[in-house]
Amino acid sequence: MRNIDIIESFTQALQGDLGQEIRKNTIDRPYTYEDFKKWENYFKEKGLYKEIAEKKITEQNIPALCEFIYTLSQYFPSLSYYFLSKILFGILALKFSATEEQKEKYLDKLVEEDLFATFASKELEAGFELRKMQTVARETKNGWVISGGKEGVACTKESDLFLLLAKISLPSQEKNQFGLFLLEKNTPGITVHYSENKKSASSLRTATLTIDNLAVGEEQFLGSLQNNHEVFKQVLDLWNLLVAAQLLGITRSVFDQGLNHALEINRFGQRFMDAPYIQQQFAQYKIELEVTEQYFSAINLQTQPSTIQVTQLKYKAMEVSHEIIDGVLGIFGSATLAPDHVLRNFKSISESVKNIGETPDFHLKKISKQWKKIKN
Repeated sequence: MRNIDIIESFTQALQGDLGQEIRKNTIDRPYTYEDFKKWENYFKEKGLYKEIAEKKITEQNIPALCEFIYTLSQYFPSLSYYFLSKILFGILALKFSATEEQKEKYLDKLVEEDLFATFASKELEAGFELRKMQTVARETKNGWVISGGKEGVACTKESDLFLLLAKISLPSQEKNQFGLFLLEKNTPGITVHYSENKKSASSLRTATLTIDNLAVGEEQFLGSLQNNHEVFKQVLDLWNLLVAAQLLGITRSVFDQGLNHALEINRFGQRFMDAPYIQQQFAQYKIELEVTEQYFSAINLQTQPSTIQVTQLKYKAMEVSHEIIDGVLGIFGSATLAPDHVLRNFKSISESVKNIGETPDFHLKKISKQWKKIKN
């Protein structure tokens, strides 16, 4: 039996009765935190995380994972965002590059409990620029001492595991090095400041982290990005595929819902969709979306797409999603939509995905150059 058959079965179910059932709780009416937990627990109890944790991820089964994220995003984008981060930054990052002690400490919690993994990289002054990064990890006899801060970090109401990027300070260091550290949200020395203006109906929140002389042991050090270049490149390529899948799934749902809405409503005694300008806009969006979806399918089915191809795909998905989602909202007038309208929810989560989607490519380019210099 091939790996991740369970993922393919979930995708097929989402395309049928399961998708319609989820739709009732998420699209046909504003969804609640209880809806989020209901469906998050459903997939967990059905063995989604366990399957991914126990099976080997290979080029042959990555397309199934991308197709699952694409399909789920059409019904419940915030839940697909949760899966994407939990699966990639949690389960897969630990499988690819963690020590046995780290896997033993965290993997079961990610699979069986509410532990959520997320990337903490962006800084208030530096943005995503490594050379301006102010978060520093200083090596000591017993481990590391970390100080600094991060912003725009995805958090949950439950426990969190941060993959924090920091500049490594070494006594004999000639060039900048950067490492990833596994940090739990409730660790003394980490203060979490939630963004009150970015609350979500799911368990996801946006926060700023303050790290003040946080002492951690070697068991919290995931590794140097330079030393683990190929490992992190593999993880980041998969991340870009999943980001593209999610953005296209969200965009597909917004387009379909917008088109149905245009066919149903009337303005000034005329069916909204009968206006030539509206017909032209939807025809344009349809072509652009279908072309990008075909491009996604072609890249996703390749045995081993290049980093350049995957990166181009992600940026194309970001561009198309921005144009179509904003365009559909603009056609109807954003001001006329209720604050909890489903189209607003889809736009909000697409913005979150695009924001976090900027991170891997920037680091990959910078780290690749630095790693090559060190190697040569």
